[in-house]
Amino acid sequence: MKKLINYLTLIFLCYNSSFSQSVLLESFGPSFNSPVEIKNAGDERLFVVEKSGKIKILNQNGSINSTPFLDIEDRVSTNANERGLLGLAFHPNYPENPFFFVNYTNNSGATTISKFSVSANQDIANDSETILLEINQPYANHNGGCINFGPDGNLYIGMGDGGSGGDPQNFSQNTESLLGKMLRINVNSGAYSIPENNPYGDEIWSVGLRNPWKFSFDSLNGDLWIADVGQNEYEEINMVQNNPANINYGWRCYEGNEPYNLSGCPEEGLTFPVSTYSHYSSGDFKCSITGGYVYRGNQISGLNGVYFFADYCSGEIGLLSKNENDEWDMSLAFPNINGSWVSFGEDINGELYIASINGGVYKIIDAALSNNEIDSDTLNYFPNPFEDYIQINSGRPINIELYDLSGRKLREFKNYNIEILDLSFLSKGTYILKVDGYLVKKLIKN
Repeated sequence: MKKLINYLTLIFLCYNSSFSQSVLLESFGPSFNSPVEIKNAGDERLFVVEKSGKIKILNQNGSINSTPFLDIEDRVSTNANERGLLGLAFHPNYPENPFFFVNYTNNSGATTISKFSVSANQDIANDSETILLEINQPYANHNGGCINFGPDGNLYIGMGDGGSGGDPQNFSQNTESLLGKMLRINVNSGAYSIPENNPYGDEIWSVGLRNPWKFSFDSLNGDLWIADVGQNEYEEINMVQNNPANINYGWRCYEGNEPYNLSGCPEEGLTFPVSTYSHYSSGDFKCSITGGYVYRGNQISGLNGVYFFADYCSGEIGLLSKNENDEWDMSLAFPNINGSWVSFGEDINGELYIASINGGVYKIIDAALSNNEIDSDTLNYFPNPFEDYIQINSGRPINIELYDLSGRKLREFKNYNIEILDLSFLSKGTYILKVDGYLVKKLIKN
């Protein structure tokens, strides 16, 4: 099956800087059943985790293997919105060590961390498992779900605070509970063992998390990035260099940088997020952050070292990076697709993907990367901003498509060879001009 190509434009607009960047979402393969994770195993395959309990292989040509890599639907509880098969991590020495690990809620609702192995056929796993951890969940929400191997070779497990709202039993600050924590275990010794320098002598590595739905390690320097879902108003992004032990990220004492419930909280020693955003900040209503990756690929110009994230409710995709003053700048994109973003993915080359719970998986590519016959140096259009008309100088007939920021195609001009383009029918606002199906430009009408 050929890869389904559908280009969707994102224009990144900053709250507090002049940085802007145009990228495209390239629809990558057919639809999945509630995808919640995308991982690679050190080769060109992508492994897409479906919430119901299946892992499917997505090939680079956009095809899906007919037989799932793993199917444990009979063991997975999905009777609540935040339950299911939620996380996947391949052993750092895979396939020499042919093991992978999953995080799911079992039929009793408990978080389950299990170890599986691949069969003689590298595209199909053995379905027998070794259960490493079972952690009871008092409520159906805030299960966390993400697991990743760190640069130290240990397996990290992001645990939510157990659910309900406001962490009513204060699990996040209680070091007698594994809830609301970042856990760290060594899976190379027996079923697993506790690394010697874990600060509490058990699985706990750091505390004070609400619901770290997604976290990742920077593939260049090992920095840990955690997107922690907020309570009433603030979503937060945490980053710690070199991932030190015994970090307290502050929940339930603080939501973002704002006090939430200071009863029994330490007076010092908390690590605050590097950036936050409000549910009611500019753009659409926001509600739940989905963490991504620091971009370390080579196909998107100008974004190396930039952290990608998204919001589930608004559908916005964002960037976080440091400016010339060593301050964090956050920007949010206004995509022309209605995506309820739940996961990012990174392939073997560091290129990024994003999944919507609605089923779509997309590759994030540079708008300038294309096979177009016309480039931005030979295409001139002005004025911009404009009133009613723009003048286009291309030197040959071109195909023009005009979109609004919701992705709706407004007008198409095939084999256009006239210098003056009448856009008087447009209302004031921002639009996307696509030339020959590839080259993307932003237009603003005053």
